[in-house]
Amino acid sequence: MDTIKCNGVIEMMLSQGNVAIGKIFDSDVLFLKSSMYPPLDDAVKHEIEEMKALKGKDKSKDKLTVIVETNGGYVETVERIVSVFRQHYASVEYVVPNYAYSAGTILVLSGDELYMDYYSVLGPIDPQIGSDDGNASVPGMGYLAKFEELVSQINDTSKSADEIRAQTAYLIKRFDPANLFTIEQAIEHSKALLRDWLPKYKFKAWTVKETSGAPVTDADRKQRADEIADALGNAKHWHSHGRGVGIKELTDDLIKLKVKNFGENATLNQNLSQYYGLLTDYMAKNRHTSALHSKRGLRRLS
Repeated sequence: MDTIKCNGVIEMMLSQGNVAIGKIFDSDVLFLKSSMYPPLDDAVKHEIEEMKALKGKDKSKDKLTVIVETNGGYVETVERIVSVFRQHYASVEYVVPNYAYSAGTILVLSGDELYMDYYSVLGPIDPQIGSDDGNASVPGMGYLAKFEELVSQINDTSKSADEIRAQTAYLIKRFDPANLFTIEQAIEHSKALLRDWLPKYKFKAWTVKETSGAPVTDADRKQRADEIADALGNAKHWHSHGRGVGIKELTDDLIKLKVKNFGENATLNQNLSQYYGLLTDYMAKNRHTSALHSKRGLRRLS
């Protein structure tokens, strides 16, 4: 008689949980817990291609449900991941049980649907840059806002010459023009992706305005995408890179985004809670900081 291994039992339960959620959504299911840095895009491409190649009872669906947990990263990595998903699936939905910050926010807003509950949070669009000491990352929007504040102070004619000289010296010493350019480009790139993806996917079923009943035009969809991109990219409004943007903020009058609350579906909520809880606990106990999981099993990334 074969010896029963604990890891084998857990991984079998995880596979069953993945399949159960897939039945609820009638989709393939991919769990993604990772920062958005290369070579994550390569790993996602490999996993999706292998899933699509499955035959028999495990044959792939035309819809993908992605369960995401990420603290953000590079928007370029997100763009490549989205291109992989859209190459292989007609519909892509995202579920955020916990958090998807910064570049993760861009990722989940590329979907046809977004599922969250009262505890789930997204984050402002805020690219990161390396700090001067090389030991940490600095929120790009905060860096840019501080630069603009100092420039404004230097141009304040009410200040003394000594104050202006001191602030100018600090500005020259602390702010790198290359970093400023990189941040500005990353923010614009993020907003451009939202302006492209939201009308194409999230808003494609938005055909009638709720208040007036008038038909929705392409211009309407683009305008709403602009408003959402600007709202999520407004550093002064959110105050902090780590500020959580929950379902309440996403659906209020500022952003007005349609988000489905998975907590209101008892069956989905229970299955998702069990699968997510077991998988993240299993990763923690095995010291996996990032991984992919599908019906093919667990793939450790780090």
